[in-house]
Amino acid sequence: MNMQKDNVIERVTESVTHVLEREQGQVDCLLDLSTIGMDSMRSVALIVELEEAFDIVFDDEELMFENFSTIDKIAGRVLTKLVSAAS
Repeated sequence: MNMQKDNVIERVTESVTHVLEREQGQVDCLLDLSTIGMDSMRSVALIVELEEAFDIVFDDEELMFENFSTIDKIAGRVLTKLVSAAS
């Protein structure tokens, strides 16, 4: 599971840096993404990219900004989706 978590964090980081047009080393897993340009439009782009990358769908009630405020929180959401889809 640790390897899967590491892979998810890596892929989420790639998506975040792509959407925010940042270099990968500029974004820490615990950094509040709103401080480096994450807004509602970019959040939508990120959610779409993550759903496509991981073949998941976020429920409407999950789509609150605080659930996507850091890479760590986003990776946690993605992992939860992947685990529930596998069972």
